[in-house]
This record gives sequence, C-alpha cells and structure tokens, in this order.
Amino acid sequence: MDIFKTLTREHHHILTGLVCLEKAKNALEENKQPPAVFFEESVLFFSQYADRLHHYKEEFLLFSILASKKEGTIDLEVGALRHQHELNRKLMGKIQNALKGYMAGSEIAVTTVLRNLSPYISVLRRHIYREDHLFFPMAEKELSEKDIKGLTSHFFLEEADNDAQRIRKENLSRLQKMEKLIAEVRC
Repeated sequence: MDIFKTLTREHHHILTGLVCLEKAKNALEENKQPPAVFFEESVLFFSQYADRLHHYKEEFLLFSILASKKEGTIDLEVGALRHQHELNRKLMGKIQNALKGYMAGSEIAVTTVLRNLSPYISVLRRHIYREDHLFFPMAEKELSEKDIKGLTSHFFLEEADNDAQRIRKENLSRLQKMEKLIAEVRC
C-alpha cells in the first residue's frame, strides 16, 4: 500500500464531491434550488468520508509523525492544514444547521447555505492542491523507510477496519447519489 496514493485517491473522490457542490452553488446563484436531500447527502459525505475517514489519516497519522520528525520546522504548514480542516468543518456545520430552514423555503437559510458553500469549496480545493503537489512530495522525501513502513501499517489497519470499509462503501455510493441528484437540477 502506498499511503500517498491512498490519500490522493481519496482526494479524487472529495474533488468529485466538490464538483457537485459547485453545481449546487451555481444553481442557487441562478435562483434554482437543488433538493434538500442533495445537501443532506453532501453533509454526510463530507463529514464521514472527508473528515472521519480521510482527515483522520492525515491529522493523526501523517501530520503527527512529520511534526515530531521535523522538530518544529513544519509546524506552521501542519498548523495551516489542520486549520483548513477545522474551518471547513465549521462551514459544513453551518450548512447543516441551515437545512431545516432550507427545506421550509427560508430565503435566509438559502443564503446561509450559499454563503458557506463558496468558501468551503475554495478552501478545500486549495487545501487538496497544496497537499497533493507540495506537502505529500515533501513528506515522501522527509520520511525514512522505517517511517513509511510504520505509517503503512497504521494505514493498513485503518483500511482493514470494518467500520472504515462500511463508511467508504456507503459514502462512495452517496457520492454517486449526489452526482445524480445535482444532474437533475437544470443549471
């Protein structure tokens, strides 16, 4: 198992979800409303797949070993990546909190969803780019073979966990549902 290929593959799925969110944002800007179920599924996908499954591996496995190995020299970069994770959790939480009003047709709730979609999409796209093109290549160079083996072992345990397998399977199906739901909206 190549940990960086695993993380990059997961980024691909997250980027597909962001394409769906971008289409929803565009529809809202044109005064069209994607069905509330689209946003419910999106909140679940990004909370479970991106945060629970993917970000766990980054924050608690990769970032931790790199921070200790680099003895503070990459603390700002790791801190920035963690900050972006937390910022996006908050933005998605605001979207989730607005869904009841969105379902009731509240223009304030629609605006709240729209106001939080744009930064969520932008921050996460930039974040993924930075990880894939800057952070992961740096990490790959900095980690020893022993470090990589240790991380691979932890990643393998995560991948083999029944709960993780269930979350992955459910959320990849959820992603397909999101694509179908947003395709039905005339943007």
